[in-house]
Amino acid sequence: MATKGQGRTGLFKGVSRPRRQASRSPLRSTASLTYAWDLQSDALTWGPGAAEILGVPAKDLPKTGQGFSHMIEPGCGLSRRDAIASAEARGGAYETRYALRFEPDRVTMVEDAGRWQPDIHGHPAFARGQLRLDPVPSARDLLPAMLKQRSELLCSIQNGINEALRVSQTCTLIVGALDDAGADAMTEIARKVRPMMRRHDLFTILEPQRFALTLTCCPAADAPSAMKRLAGLIEDHPAVASLNLGAACAPDHTFKATKLLRFAEQALASSLEHGEACRLYDARPKAPSPAAEQAPFDWVDALNSRSLALACQPVVEAQSRVPALMQAYAALAGSGDHPLLLGPVPKLKDTNLALLVDGRMLELAADHLRDHPDRRLALPVSVRTLQDAEWLPMLAAHLGARPGIESRLIVEVPEAALAEPRAVLGRLHAMKALGVGLALNGFGAGYVTQDQLRMLPVDILKIDGVFIQPLKRSTDDRLTVRTLIDRAQHLGIATAAEWVDDEATAHLLSAWGVDYLEGALFGEPEIVAQPLSLRRMLKKAAM
Repeated sequence: MATKGQGRTGLFKGVSRPRRQASRSPLRSTASLTYAWDLQSDALTWGPGAAEILGVPAKDLPKTGQGFSHMIEPGCGLSRRDAIASAEARGGAYETRYALRFEPDRVTMVEDAGRWQPDIHGHPAFARGQLRLDPVPSARDLLPAMLKQRSELLCSIQNGINEALRVSQTCTLIVGALDDAGADAMTEIARKVRPMMRRHDLFTILEPQRFALTLTCCPAADAPSAMKRLAGLIEDHPAVASLNLGAACAPDHTFKATKLLRFAEQALASSLEHGEACRLYDARPKAPSPAAEQAPFDWVDALNSRSLALACQPVVEAQSRVPALMQAYAALAGSGDHPLLLGPVPKLKDTNLALLVDGRMLELAADHLRDHPDRRLALPVSVRTLQDAEWLPMLAAHLGARPGIESRLIVEVPEAALAEPRAVLGRLHAMKALGVGLALNGFGAGYVTQDQLRMLPVDILKIDGVFIQPLKRSTDDRLTVRTLIDRAQHLGIATAAEWVDDEATAHLLSAWGVDYLEGALFGEPEIVAQPLSLRRMLKKAAM
């Protein structure tokens, strides 16, 4: 194992890069941020600096996918969930563009790209990606007219809410949907609803077949009757084949215009779904369905039955394309030759399930290295495992039982674990003392600065795939990746890139000096260590 003084890129190759003076500048583009989304629990985790990049208070960062979807403007592109659903046949990669609204008068277009990972049934279960905001100062002038009109409406609604609250009154927003209503019909409908409007009330056309009516001094209790009166005024219009209404009220439901409009639109969608003429927004939290509460995969049962398998994918040297090591994954045996790769381990109360799973994978990896003395293997471990006091003794015990494998084992540490580097630094040095190599995956997310990186005893920096996937089309990501490579070279640390699926991307990375490449271009993951129960089943089937 190469030591720090020997040059850390010498872990697999006789290469040693000189160290240079490090910079304190950021390790990634300030116009982009990373995220991880668990589609099963709907938990949304943001990378560092997300609040600053989005320009919102940290407490207002959406913690769920549903909460984030409330910020997406309707009719301006596929949402992340829809993009993932439409990308199911393209190897898990997704890419979309849509508008995010932060305030009544602040909306921006964003690019959202990443990859999803399936559950054992093949459905999207986990996604990891990058959100890039349009950095052009004049981007507001390039927004679609519909978004500009919506901004004007929201500013008017916010003014109405503020005025109503100033005099201790209320404000109700009604959103209506019509069938086959053109611009002329909307003008006639606006004339028909004037009898129920007061001085500060407002009628606005949202879309060719949708409108919004803001009513001041209309409390939530009067909203249903207001919707019925509105329907009575326009239902005799010849262009109105059907009418559905949804409403939300301030301050009963929210103080913000953006949320008020979103809540009214949700009520409208609910009325359309249930075939109702009108519906008031229900702020009560919905009880999760039994299916949503049921875990799609029983990790505890898989551990008890010892049915977890070790799958590996080749990692090649960038220049020669010669396999250098294998990337390990936790998996289940699937149909044919394709294993079912398992995503992040969920949290269980009073149990560090991640440690149990990582311990089982360490056992399989150690056995595999013992039985194949010509192989090297990179084994990822979770943040919770690194924080557990039992991890180091467990690692030492497995290495002690199989002497000689430590020089061929690389433990992969998530960059997110280094959000507090001092708390983890001692454990990293302890693992190095055991003789194993260390890799930092997810590199570039921004959890560590350049000066902090100098203190880490890591041998490989694996550049996050969210920056690799868009290299062919994104100049910004090319700059980000080249900057990450250059800074790693300044520190004498080898680099690897994940999600390399095509020759053009591989050629770019090789030309820039990346040491190792990993992705579908070089082979899919295959099970290399089958669980005992599966081996017995296959043996019986062969008889």
